[in-house]
Amino acid sequence: MSSNASEEIALVAALQGDSVAAFDALYRMYFPAVYANILHLVKDSAAAQDIVQEVFIRLWEKRKLLQTGQPAGNWLFVVSYNRSLNHLRSTLRQRLKLASLVPDTMESEEGEWEVTSIQLDMLERAIDKLPPQRKKVFLLCKMQGKTYAEAATELQISHYTVKEHITKASRFIRDYVRVQPEWQTLLVAFPLLASLFHR
Repeated sequence: MSSNASEEIALVAALQGDSVAAFDALYRMYFPAVYANILHLVKDSAAAQDIVQEVFIRLWEKRKLLQTGQPAGNWLFVVSYNRSLNHLRSTLRQRLKLASLVPDTMESEEGEWEVTSIQLDMLERAIDKLPPQRKKVFLLCKMQGKTYAEAATELQISHYTVKEHITKASRFIRDYVRVQPEWQTLLVAFPLLASLFHR
């Protein structure tokens, strides 16, 4: 285990003991990456700021439930990812509500958000179906933005193994979405998956 991982695990243990200093240290450690990933999904800096604050408030509230001996990073990124999806779904619902009032002016925008929601739902389902280790690698590299080398070090596997996991995960997700009924609506535009596969 790297010294950074050991340090973070110690911070998590202190956080579980109600240490505000440990919380502040984890906040400084993870805020930039968590915020960047939220912004990548929601494409709205104000919304991303709100979501990242909610995520860290949740971290403090759920500190006793964190897995002992594990870094906080995975928890933060999964929660921030889910919160981002919830924000997009909420925004979609609001836009559809407005669209029902003014359909002529909102029709194209409604369609754009409908496609985004379908993409997010399919991506979430596909990731959940990955084998545990492959899912970890995919989330580290594609959701947390870590390099293959960083993921290899964190998971104590080879760079080649990380690359193989990413290749197989990407292929599985592409194959998965192609057999979904919603796929026909996404043949022309699938920007979210494309961005994840080529980051």
